[in-house]
Amino acid sequence: MYAQLCKRLSEEAPNFDPGEGPCTFNRLLLSKCKDEFECRRNASEAWDGKEGELTPEQEEQRANARRKMVGNIRFIGELGKLEIIQESILHRCIQQLLEKRRRRPVADLAEDLECLCQIMKTCGKVLDKPKAKNLMDQYFERKVQLKSNTELPSRIRFMLQDVIELRAASWVPRKIAQSDGPRTIQEVREEAARDLGVYIPPPTSQGPPRSSGLISPLAALGSFFPTFYQNKHFSNQSYNRQQQNNQYNQQQNYNSIATKDLPPRFKKMFSGGLGGPGDGEVSLRPAPTSMMLKPKTPGVLPQSALGALPQGHQDHPALPLAPQPQPPNQKPTPPLLHKEPPILIKQASMDKSKSNKRDRGPSRDEWLKRVKSVVEDLIKEQNVEDAVDNYRNLKVPERLTADAVHTIITYLLEQNESGREYGSQLLERLRSDNIINPDRLFDGVKQVLGQLDYLVTDIPRVKSHMASILGYAVAYNILTLSEVAEPLEGGQHFPLFLLTLQGLHKLMGKVKLTQTFNDSKVNLLNLLPEADRTKEKLADLLEDRHLSFLFPLLRIQAELLKTLMGDPTPQSFYKYIKDNLDSTHYTAPGFINALMTVLVKYITQESTLAGNADPTQIPEKSSTEKEKELLNKFKPVLQAFLHDHVHLQVTAVYALQVYTYTNNFPKGMLLRWFVNLYNLEIIEEDAFLKWKEDLSDDYPGKGKALFQVNQWLTWLEETEEDDEEEDGDA
Repeated sequence: MYAQLCKRLSEEAPNFDPGEGPCTFNRLLLSKCKDEFECRRNASEAWDGKEGELTPEQEEQRANARRKMVGNIRFIGELGKLEIIQESILHRCIQQLLEKRRRRPVADLAEDLECLCQIMKTCGKVLDKPKAKNLMDQYFERKVQLKSNTELPSRIRFMLQDVIELRAASWVPRKIAQSDGPRTIQEVREEAARDLGVYIPPPTSQGPPRSSGLISPLAALGSFFPTFYQNKHFSNQSYNRQQQNNQYNQQQNYNSIATKDLPPRFKKMFSGGLGGPGDGEVSLRPAPTSMMLKPKTPGVLPQSALGALPQGHQDHPALPLAPQPQPPNQKPTPPLLHKEPPILIKQASMDKSKSNKRDRGPSRDEWLKRVKSVVEDLIKEQNVEDAVDNYRNLKVPERLTADAVHTIITYLLEQNESGREYGSQLLERLRSDNIINPDRLFDGVKQVLGQLDYLVTDIPRVKSHMASILGYAVAYNILTLSEVAEPLEGGQHFPLFLLTLQGLHKLMGKVKLTQTFNDSKVNLLNLLPEADRTKEKLADLLEDRHLSFLFPLLRIQAELLKTLMGDPTPQSFYKYIKDNLDSTHYTAPGFINALMTVLVKYITQESTLAGNADPTQIPEKSSTEKEKELLNKFKPVLQAFLHDHVHLQVTAVYALQVYTYTNNFPKGMLLRWFVNLYNLEIIEEDAFLKWKEDLSDDYPGKGKALFQVNQWLTWLEETEEDDEEEDGDA
């Protein structure tokens, strides 16, 4: 509910911030969420540091602090579901909660894992999309490992297991018979009264009513279903008199049978007859306080009818009556049927309702028709200034701004290039004049992208037309290139982003596009379908679309491999790099990735993957020895660029991971290379462990790679910890 309130405020609250950034409310909300997330453990840490046992009051305060922490995390997840918080931020939160630091207290880790489970239960379904599959797989592989950690409390391990099972069930929660846990008998009775209209009263303190004689079934029905009994057995006048006579006679017989063999104290209870006025009567009629005798809407009987009620009911005329036995030949008293009290509606209220209906204004469809009319006039008249004024005069509600943008873009997709340009100019003016909120504009673009696959039937070249509009949007500063890339991650609507880059190449030119692309920090690999997410495939795609200038290092990789195959000596290879590559590239992750990929490819093709080698079998010893020998031969080249740069060493490990992934993980190769790189002192312990804990969607195959080397990494971690302890003792 609070998240929905924030969504409404983010759309309708006024903006007090200058410029074109997010509205004031969004900025303050995100800032508060960031503070609460980063300081989530401050309150509970105050209690963790106390010595001795906590008092009950302190335990309660500690529990309240934990509930607040988990509640805040759930709130952040709900905001993510409503797209107030971007998915990339949610991923960063999850990665921080999963982060494994050395010497980290188990209590700290346990609380973070509880927050992790909460955020996954809240918005895991939203995050688990094809474009984020690689990251989500890594998260859950880490959870599978953690749930087996016996140092964690059982409660946390069961939480992790529940979340793992939830994802396995496609995020459909298990149906639990008792949603609120065990219930008392009284709660079961009340639920039956609500659902079935039957309330079975609890036994008295002396135990349930007993009787040695027969009980009239009609009397029982009259007690438990008074209204039903009255309607059924008193509505037919021809049948009524006979039924009353029979009931009266049966009642007298049952009374005598019931009291025949009873002890004296029970005979006194029946002295007034079953259901009579005796002091200790045993009655099948529910107590006056029973839920069954309370109608949903209490009715009030007219004063003239009170005299017809028995004495016990004159004070409570709203209580329904069970039928009373009457002597033969006596005219039965007509039943008092319960009626709902009349609902009085004041004329003023009706007038106000009609007035509100008249003042409600245009419907959503009517608003969007007006917006479409503005764009149609723009295409005909080709006057952007008039179109801006016309849209401004519409005064479209803020809540419909995203729908208005969706309407504009959808109409432009059907126009020619000139029409799309005019429409893009309109959007640029609406944004720069603060007529349209930038966030709502982006929401409208995402709405169109979500329907792109359906529009292709009516507009065959819809992706090309959409790329044209997105190109204008970036060129006119309506959207940034990173914003365009965000909904296209994971290969969504491929090759829409490459088409957009081609359009920008025509609009901006090579130099400006290169600068814009580099400033955006967009990872093109993430925008490719998973099957094509390799550097080699990316290089081919960019070459085909004349965009290779965006990734000069990709061309360098091809040139490096060509040079190495021509003269496979470390000295010549190193000299070529120094002579042909600017020194600014030496510490660039892209260069390290290319360098490592080229060397791994050359070494394996000359040894373990040479000729007709079967990658599904362990290579022969002679092949593995040659592989290690070649790696040792090029060790000086790798050390020249990797020494004392742990982050570049992590990049090199990722390059090895991607290469093995591209070749379907040749059996034993990754583990063999890890051991050799470590023993030859090319990659340090810290780099391997950072790679293990790093959660990145930039490089495919991380999950399977971890599975193959996890045991060795565990050994490496334990060895390093032992060395640290020995150094501390010394």
